[in-house]
Amino acid sequence: MIASLAQGIGFGYAAGMTPGPLQAFLLTQTLRHGWRHSVWLVFSPLLSDGPIVALVLLVLQGASESLLRIISLIGGAFVLTIAWGLWRQLRRGAFEPEALAGEADAAESVWAALRQAVLINALGPGPWLFWGTAMGPVVIETWRGSPPGAVAFVLGFYGAFLAVMAVQVIAFHQARRLGQGVIRVALWIGLLALVIFAARLWWGALVG
Repeated sequence: MIASLAQGIGFGYAAGMTPGPLQAFLLTQTLRHGWRHSVWLVFSPLLSDGPIVALVLLVLQGASESLLRIISLIGGAFVLTIAWGLWRQLRRGAFEPEALAGEADAAESVWAALRQAVLINALGPGPWLFWGTAMGPVVIETWRGSPPGAVAFVLGFYGAFLAVMAVQVIAFHQARRLGQGVIRVALWIGLLALVIFAARLWWGALVG
C-alpha cells in the first residue's frame, strides 16, 4: 500500500509538472489575476475527471491480462511522448512566465474561470489518454492484488497532482523574484519522473 501511494505521488508530481492546456490556462490566469484568483482553478480536475475515470475503469475492468499488457505498452509510449514534448518546451523556454504572459483569456471571475478550466480539462485528450493507457491499467492491476493499494495510488496521484499545480500558481505569482532557474529545475524533475513511469509501464507489460 505504501509503495502504491508513493507511485501515485510520483506520477501525480510528473503530471502536474507537464505543460498542457490546463497548466497553461492556470499560469496565464495567475500572471493576469494573481494567485488568490487562480488557486481555486487547481481543483478543476476533481470536477472533470470523475466521469472520465469511471468510464475508463469500467471498460478496463473486464479486459484480459494480455490486453492490459498491450495497453501498458501503448501507455508507456504515450508517457514518453509527453516527456519528449516537455523536453522540447524546456529547451525553447516555452513554459516560462515570459512565454505565457502575452496569452489572453476572457475570464472575469473565479467561477467563470473555473468553468473554463473544467471544460479545458474534460474536452482535452490528456485525462482520457492518461487514464486509458497509463493510469487505468495500473489501477486495475493494483486493485486485483490489493484494493486498498489501488485507492492509495489514486489518492496519492490526485493529492500530488493538485498540490504541484497549487505550488506552481504561487511560484509563478512570485516568479520574478524566484528566477527561472528554480522553475526549470522543477520541470526537469517532472521530466525524469515521466521517464521512470514509462519504464515502469513497459517493465510490467514485458516482464510482469
